[in-house]
Amino acid sequence: MRMQKEEKIVVVLFLMALGSLAVAFWAFAPEDGGRESSSDSMSQKDAGPSLEGLVLEIKPTKSGGNLLLKLDSTPLPIFIPASAGAKELQARIQAGDRVRIRGTVSVYQGKEELSVSRQADVQVLTA
Repeated sequence: MRMQKEEKIVVVLFLMALGSLAVAFWAFAPEDGGRESSSDSMSQKDAGPSLEGLVLEIKPTKSGGNLLLKLDSTPLPIFIPASAGAKELQARIQAGDRVRIRGTVSVYQGKEELSVSRQADVQVLTA
């Protein structure tokens, strides 16, 4: 039994799709070659970089109710949006406090900063 012209086209398109998927899998696979469990992957994404240091400066932004912190341990400014409890954190944190902050590195106006996504990511260690 011979394949019709349309059937041959379908087979060729199917093989091309499989080839494309194989290339994409190879190109976008993790470099270490290992697999992570989904819970490990999620906890690492949620964790982000963590910084610890003394608060040198606390500065509210000109608009939006956000907060900028400067620590002695990093040149990165720490951005705390109003949605992450900036107002409450401003009342809790003073210059000279030792804090541990977890967030994600982002770029604002061409400069890197550490962005905090929730209030629980800012811990006051000593006052």
